Amino acid sequence: MKALMLSFPLSLALLFVYMPVFCSAAASGCGIGVAPARNGKIDALIRKIKRAQESIRTISYTTERADTLVTGDTRVLKGKALIRADRKDSLFGFEFEARMEGVHGAIVYGGRVIYETDDEQKVYTVITDPALLSHALWQHGGQIILPDLVRLDTSGAVGFESWQDGAFLYLRMHYPDLTQYDVSKRSKTLTIDPVSFLPVAMRSHQETLGKVQDLYYTLKDIRLNDPGFDYDFSSPVFLANYTQHILEPSPPLQKLEGQDAPGFVLTGFEKQEVSLTGLRGKPVLLDFWEVWCGACIESMPKVEHLYEKYKDKGLQVFGVINETKQLEPSRLLVQKRGIRFPMLIGNEQFKKDYRVGAIPLYVLIDGSGKVVYVSLGYSPGLEAAIEKVIPRD
Repeated sequence: MKALMLSFPLSLALLFVYMPVFCSAAASGCGIGVAPARNGKIDALIRKIKRAQESIRTISYTTERADTLVTGDTRVLKGKALIRADRKDSLFGFEFEARMEGVHGAIVYGGRVIYETDDEQKVYTVITDPALLSHALWQHGGQIILPDLVRLDTSGAVGFESWQDGAFLYLRMHYPDLTQYDVSKRSKTLTIDPVSFLPVAMRSHQETLGKVQDLYYTLKDIRLNDPGFDYDFSSPVFLANYTQHILEPSPPLQKLEGQDAPGFVLTGFEKQEVSLTGLRGKPVLLDFWEVWCGACIESMPKVEHLYEKYKDKGLQVFGVINETKQLEPSRLLVQKRGIRFPMLIGNEQFKKDYRVGAIPLYVLIDGSGKVVYVSLGYSPGLEAAIEKVIPRD
């Protein structure tokens, strides 16, 4: 079981940096920095939604989530969620268990702890690292949780629209473009039940490098404040019946460290051929990334800084993508962001040799060709490791 970083295209939505300003908007949209207030109709709707959410003690539902990703891929996720509101919880405002169809296990958030279960092996993993708790909604199961059902989040919206049809009310929030990542037309649209004033569907939309991403949640079989709801999130029953699996940081990557680096001959974005043999005697840093990985792109300026700081001391830095169908968007992103360290095009064998199961992944190879440092996610320890392998004058 694995609980860190991105191993599939969730999107650049992870890069959202909301701006705490507001404006009213007509159906045509809203510019940044105009009218500093929402209108009364929208304020009234938001108040009704939040008042309805204050009455939630427990809620359960089934959901179908239909995604169109920036890669052009589509997928449908289905599952069931059990939720207990917890106003004191600063992370989500609720506890939950989520089960996704086709996955033999669940993810449980009990406040300050995440449990991931494997029902076939009858084992569970405990995650208590505060830095990883927020990743609960990125994991299998957690992806069917709709936080706005229990705690409406209007932060960062720069424009609002509301309307209704014969069946539902609608609230749309617009967010500022992220020009540095070529992310535009960002919005979140909630479908509101006119009786309960709770969200029953949500569509998240954005466009990235000319491609559309839509995440569309539809909730069904909603049971609110069910007297028979008795799930104990702080002490779920599987703790007594399952064996705890001790989570170690990426064993395959641990095995890579200290070994001779797998050889490679790859072609670069600029058609140049690069081989590990040809780099012998020089320290090499490989930065594995993909265009859809927000955490990868967020870390690129840090890698660029290392490249500029140590290139004259012999450090060779290469970004590597393995999804060749995303080559052109990747080229465009590198060009628009002004990234100067060279990029290579990997392949499935190269990905397998370097145990690339999640990204961003950083692999540092010393001048003798040994892997001396591996990091799943950017860490300040990377620069310290580089300092140790840089040739001394």
